[in-house]
Amino acid sequence: MVRDEVLAALERRRGEYVSGEALAEQLGVSRAAVWKAIDRLRADGLGIEAVPGGGYRLQTGDDSLTDAAVLAGLRTEALGRELVVLRETGSTNTLIKRSYPTARHGFTAIAEQQSAGRGRLGRAFASPPGGGLYMSVLLRPSLPLSQLNYLTIAAAVAVCRAIHETCGFMPGIKWVNDVLMEGKKLCGILTEASIEGETGAVDFAVLGIGVNLRLDPGTLPPEVREVAGSLSDFCAAPPRRAVLAAAILNHVEGCYRLLCTDGAAGLISQYRGLLCMLGKTVRVVGPHGAYTAEAVDVDEDGHLLVRDGDGKLHTLSSGEISIRL
Repeated sequence: MVRDEVLAALERRRGEYVSGEALAEQLGVSRAAVWKAIDRLRADGLGIEAVPGGGYRLQTGDDSLTDAAVLAGLRTEALGRELVVLRETGSTNTLIKRSYPTARHGFTAIAEQQSAGRGRLGRAFASPPGGGLYMSVLLRPSLPLSQLNYLTIAAAVAVCRAIHETCGFMPGIKWVNDVLMEGKKLCGILTEASIEGETGAVDFAVLGIGVNLRLDPGTLPPEVREVAGSLSDFCAAPPRRAVLAAAILNHVEGCYRLLCTDGAAGLISQYRGLLCMLGKTVRVVGPHGAYTAEAVDVDEDGHLLVRDGDGKLHTLSSGEISIRL
């Protein structure tokens, strides 16, 4: 479609004026077709400026979330190369599992708002419109089900790197999947999988990532207002959502490639370096009660090692355990 091609051309030169004549020549269409495409893009809510004799440009501060804007920032081979961007969905993870289970490795769904966002242990994940980036990626890993947690670890490391790249500060990770800055939760990650019935192997995995860019506390459920934070709390100029989405996809692919080529050791080492609670006292909450312990380390499987008050060392998996700082 001419609309999509015009948008992609403007995204590649965001902030610069591009003449209608140059766009028409580049795309092999008439100037009238370019004008109609610009008109449609404006009707969709994109901020496009026009100067007589100067051409058109996307405003640098425009935060419209489009597939062309994400694609313009990708350095990936697979992740995000096929994607869908929606104004609203129940859950991007659920959307992929129900509507795109046969899509290729790297297929990505992004929504401006989720009405039924989910986190670990069945918790709801608040996803107000305009406040965050909500995305899911379909992966086809050659991993046994017991090692699926490596995908969550890869995503947590990737999100930290993407935030550092786009915002200039490096957050930390609270085991197993919360990205924090000064105790405030910036991001949640949820990994789900579809298992082949006969073999028990992973058919595909869906990696869900939700990042808070700007938050109005009044839009959040009371139980999360005290712990939720956003990039705007620590960054004077949060990135555009499309820029952050592309950065996350770039870094997730890098971490995933590291996992697939070099095994988990290198990834675990990077994960360990970002954990914000090692050496600190934590509250371990599980199905059989809670206790206080010191977070000591993570092992080669990404399990958390804690030492309780009696000096006993425990190895924790993430299935039914949560950690409170």
